[in-house]
Amino acid sequence: MPTTQTFTETLVVLHCWKCRCAFGITRDHYDRAQASSDVNFYCPNGHSAVFKQTREQELETQLAREKRLRGYTESSLTHTRDQLQATERSLRGHKAAKTRIKNRIAAGVCPCCNRTFQNLARHMAGQHPHFSSTEETP
Repeated sequence: MPTTQTFTETLVVLHCWKCRCAFGITRDHYDRAQASSDVNFYCPNGHSAVFKQTREQELETQLAREKRLRGYTESSLTHTRDQLQATERSLRGHKAAKTRIKNRIAAGVCPCCNRTFQNLARHMAGQHPHFSSTEETP
């Protein structure tokens, strides 16, 4: 005949890694098992279990992972910011070059041979016909 006992300690409910049955171990035993990977505990079916990492090791691993992710994110942002600044500088340079060419053409200077002409349009059509078909008109 089963006997009835009164139990006043706190149990931590776990699930066996192998058979998935639920079982309880005392809070004290659970804390000792988490503090050291040398402390084993068993499910009711006899499967041995152990915490591979202590709670402290688990937290250190998590902290290292988060630092690595944060470092990756910061270096990625820095790289992207540098690329954006380089692209903006390049764009400003191209815009300035285009403006200089437009101003020279407006003053009658041929962009191909750097000579000055009163009628630049006639000169371009006669001497540099390929320029208008391959280059963008300013």
